[in-house]
Amino acid sequence: MQLLRAAMADLVLGVRCAGCEAPGRVLCAHCAAELGRRPAVRSPDPSPAALVRPTPVVPVSLTVYEGVVVPVLHAYKEESRTALAAPLGRLLAGAVGSVLDRRRTPGPVCLVPVPSRRSAVRARGFDAGATLARAAAAALRRRGVPARARPVLRVGRIADQTGLSAAERVENLAGAYDLRRRPSVGLVVVTDDVLTTGASAAEAVRVLTAGGRRPVAVVTVAATRRRRGHAWDESRPA
Repeated sequence: MQLLRAAMADLVLGVRCAGCEAPGRVLCAHCAAELGRRPAVRSPDPSPAALVRPTPVVPVSLTVYEGVVVPVLHAYKEESRTALAAPLGRLLAGAVGSVLDRRRTPGPVCLVPVPSRRSAVRARGFDAGATLARAAAAALRRRGVPARARPVLRVGRIADQTGLSAAERVENLAGAYDLRRRPSVGLVVVTDDVLTTGASAAEAVRVLTAGGRRPVAVVTVAATRRRRGHAWDESRPA
C-alpha cells in the first residue's frame, strides 16, 4: 500500500529530487555529487569489538549523516521511494569499489545487507537494505566487477533500537541474526544505509565470521557522529 501511495504521489505531483525538491529526477546531479563527494573510513566511537578482532573490518561511508543525505534516506526508506535505490546503489558501488581498489584483490564480491526487521519490511512494503545491496551489485557488474547481493542473514525478535545507548544496542542485538546459508566465494562486504553505533553491522560481521566468511568491510551510505566534538579524519579515503 505504501509503495502504491508513493507511486501515486510521483504521478500526481511529478518526480522531484528527494534531497532538494528540484523537479525532474528522484535524485538530482547536485545532490548525488554531494552524497558521493567524500567516501572515507568513518569508524563508530567506540568501535564494537567484532569490527576490530580478530582482524579489522573497515567501516566506509559515503558521507556524514547530516545535510542532504537525511531527507534522501528518509524518502527512500520511510516514503518507499524505491526509485532512489538505483542512484544510491551506484554511489554505494563507488564506495565498495574504492575498498576493492585499496585491497587490489581480484575476484568476485558478495554484498551482504544488514537484515531488516520483518515488521519494518511489512510497513515499508519492501526490503530497503536488500534492494539497495542488489542495486549496488548491479552497478558493480556494469563496471566489470563480478558482484552479487546475498541477503543470507535473517533477523529474529529484537526490540526497537530507538533511544538505546551504544552498549544497549550491542546487548539488544546479541544473537539477533542467523546465517541462513554461507555467502558464495569471494570477498564479503556488509552493506547498510546508516552506520550509527555500529551494533547492527558488528552483529552481522560476528555471525558471518562464525560461519567462516569474515567480511573485509562495512560500507554504508552515511555514518552518524557519535560524540560531541568527535571528528573523523576526512583525509583517510576509503
